[in-house]
Amino acid sequence: MVGSGVTGPCLQARREGSGSKEARVESPSASFDPETIDTLSDAHSRLLLETLVASTPVGLAVVDMEQRFVQVNDALAAMNGIPRAAHLGRKVQDIVPEMWPTLRPQYQRVLEGGSAQTVEVVGATSKEAGVERHFLVSYYPVRTKAGVLLGIGVIVSEVTEQRRAHDALQASEQRYRSLVEAMAQPVWTTNARGEVVEPAPRWLAFTGQTHAEHLGLGWLTAIHPDDRKRVVRSWVESLRTKASYRGEFRLRFHAGGYRDVVGRAVPVFGEKGAIREWVSTAEDITERKQAEAQAENERARLRSVLTSAPASIAILSGERQVFTLVNPLYKVLSGGVELLGTSIRDVSDPRGTEYSRLLEKAYRQGEAFIEREVPVTADFQGDGVQSIRRFDMAYQPLRDVRGQVDSVLSFAVDVTDRVEARKKLEEFAASLKNQQQWLEAMLDQTPVAIILVEPLTGRIIFANQAARQMAGGDLPGGLREETYTGGAHRFTDEEGRELTMEEIPGIRAVMGNPVHGEPVVWHTPTGHYSLLVEAGTLPAQHGHPEAVLLALQDVTELRKTQAQLQHAVSLRDEFLTVASHELKTPLTPLQLKLQSLVRDAQTEQTLESLRERVVKTAETISGQIRKMTTLINDLLEVTQLTDPSAPLRLEDVDLADVVRDTVERFQAQAAKAGCELIVHATPGVMGRWDRHRLEQVASSLLSNALKYGSGHPVTIRVEQARGRARLSVRDEGIGIAPGSLQAIFEKFTRAVSARHYGGLGLGLFITRQIVEAHQGTLRVVSQPGHGATFIVELPSP
Repeated sequence: MVGSGVTGPCLQARREGSGSKEARVESPSASFDPETIDTLSDAHSRLLLETLVASTPVGLAVVDMEQRFVQVNDALAAMNGIPRAAHLGRKVQDIVPEMWPTLRPQYQRVLEGGSAQTVEVVGATSKEAGVERHFLVSYYPVRTKAGVLLGIGVIVSEVTEQRRAHDALQASEQRYRSLVEAMAQPVWTTNARGEVVEPAPRWLAFTGQTHAEHLGLGWLTAIHPDDRKRVVRSWVESLRTKASYRGEFRLRFHAGGYRDVVGRAVPVFGEKGAIREWVSTAEDITERKQAEAQAENERARLRSVLTSAPASIAILSGERQVFTLVNPLYKVLSGGVELLGTSIRDVSDPRGTEYSRLLEKAYRQGEAFIEREVPVTADFQGDGVQSIRRFDMAYQPLRDVRGQVDSVLSFAVDVTDRVEARKKLEEFAASLKNQQQWLEAMLDQTPVAIILVEPLTGRIIFANQAARQMAGGDLPGGLREETYTGGAHRFTDEEGRELTMEEIPGIRAVMGNPVHGEPVVWHTPTGHYSLLVEAGTLPAQHGHPEAVLLALQDVTELRKTQAQLQHAVSLRDEFLTVASHELKTPLTPLQLKLQSLVRDAQTEQTLESLRERVVKTAETISGQIRKMTTLINDLLEVTQLTDPSAPLRLEDVDLADVVRDTVERFQAQAAKAGCELIVHATPGVMGRWDRHRLEQVASSLLSNALKYGSGHPVTIRVEQARGRARLSVRDEGIGIAPGSLQAIFEKFTRAVSARHYGGLGLGLFITRQIVEAHQGTLRVVSQPGHGATFIVELPSP
């Protein structure tokens, strides 16, 4: 085969411009009319016969009287999956042993009776071991001209696909019949005149007619107006002739519109031969007609595809490579030039030269070969426009009766669409891969853990980054069911109870019970996570298997925050109780003192006595007012210290001076508490601090030491340590439990009961806030019963 421009103009010019005999090479196979065939020589007849035998898709063979293969074509060899040469001289039962029990009687009948036999054989061949295939095999006697039986001719057609299609069609029809029989068909009866006189429930249910509408001949109004006259005419004819009725028409449907039905009616005769009634049914064939229409469309599409299938065939004979056969499509691909009798070697075009070289290769080597996706340029549409299409080209050497190659079959199939489809598929696959990578990358960015699991094996199909991080960097795949309740798949409820297999979200989803927002705790090597779980199944589709989708929203921090909020609410309630008590406590003695003072004023007392009484009462009132002022100031301090905009008044301050001034103010309180104040303050511990705030720190720590270390000495130290200013206050009091060492620095928190030690629980919180505002640290070292040491460290230049 050659393209337009390769043979067309060149060969045409040679024929018209030369008078030599080589200008036209006559070919006995240039046309196939009866007269031409009668004039063929024996050699050409054998060539034509062998060409047809080699090219036909039907398996052909000749076996001798002992069932040994004498001749076999390539088609049969391909069916058997054994090279053609390997057949020759071997018996049939050796080539197809599985089918021989069925074939043997047919051979015997031909040998004994001399008549042709045809049988369908089912079995496997070496081409596809173990695969059942269907063959239609015909046997006929091969005789000499004198009638002597020489052997048996065999014609084999593989009908596997036809048989499968037939079986599939039968199965489809059977399913359809079963479906129709299972459906509730409209059934009704009429009298001899075709009138409905009794209710027909199924008719009414199907058509939606009322009882009154379908009585008499009213049932006919449910038939589509375009079909009604035809149906009535046929129905009247059946009534007249007493013959059964059958017809297709459209029948009104209760849900709206019309359905295609097959109406059938049979007469029921009385004893005297008169019609007693008619029994009628309407079979809904809407789906069947739609299926038939679709099948017809598919068949029409298939016919169109086969008609326009791009396949071209040519035979070039002899060393000169002369065209002896050209099919119509090949002629189209060659530009419409008449090629029969011309030689491809007469073409000077480089493409024609390459084509000739390939033919020469097949001719000289005697072996077939195929070129894939060869580009061919031609006027494929016949509109004068050249275009390029791609073909798979096969070059098959053909042999004469002596086994010598005398010609080459060129067979080409247009695979342009396949090539383009493959490229598009490759592009689509690459796009899908990119989309999948994009989707996985996107899922890796979401904080919700996403896991896809195979429902039966437990194998992890996909896990995003959030899920992998929860699991410690990886997730085990292919787990057995019993491992779901241990290791990385250990689940508990929020109370710590181990979940059973039936309670695990993924298992529940597999069992058809989706999970929505259920709290679960997942225990992994990196810790345990409080989760809200969504679980459901994704059906198998688009080439992906069925999977269980788990969406795990980590609410661990939320749960902690909720716990902290609950704790804060509890602390608030406790604080309100303590604050109420602490604020009321000074008011009671105030009230009592004032009442006593009023009584003294009302009684007859000397002025001097009353004056002394007023002074003492005023001193008591002043003390209680100071306590209330301290409580209120603590509350105000909390508000100010938690305000990030509250500024510090920084100045150069000697921490030792601050401590000595504070100790001086607390001498009276220390004496009252029975505590000796021991001060070790090295002068010159300087820094830029807020003096007033540092006085608050020293006062708070000293007050705390006197409160909880009553009756014992209190040691205060100021020193420079590792480039930082350090203040430590040591008491020998009750000490602090290990579990409270951090809690005592929180708001409204105390290490002991407020019943024994008053206050709002704000002192140490305020102290820590002041220290941290100076970029310092506050810590405590203590053991129960062995006192406590509070240590403040501040940055110092």
